[in-house]
Amino acid sequence: MALEGRCFSGTDGLFSRRQLRTLLSSPRCAWLVAGHFEGAACLLIAANGRARWGRLYSLAVDPAYRNRGVARKLLTASFAWFRAQGVALVRAEVKSDNHAARRLYASLGFTEDRVLADYYGPGHPGIKLSRPL
Repeated sequence: MALEGRCFSGTDGLFSRRQLRTLLSSPRCAWLVAGHFEGAACLLIAANGRARWGRLYSLAVDPAYRNRGVARKLLTASFAWFRAQGVALVRAEVKSDNHAARRLYASLGFTEDRVLADYYGPGHPGIKLSRPL
């Protein structure tokens, strides 16, 4: 929760404690962590067993650890977990003005499928992403 707070605001998709507990109690979710103590970065992922798609829920990299390849390593590790869950397509959303994240996702094979108006609140659009595995 502390890492989420350092990385996101209400318009960035900050999860509440209750939302994180619910997601993390699901057998179809996993949390990948890199770093130490409170964690340098974490990735919350979930698989949808029936539809065979998975979702990247939250990728949080502590500002002190950015631009070191940590996010790329976590995302790459998530692809192995998704495959083990039988997932054929990974989905995500990103804030439209988060150009660094958009470049990272594009470099890993994600396509930008559509704009999500006001997804992160009024005047804060998101971009829907997907990547086949």
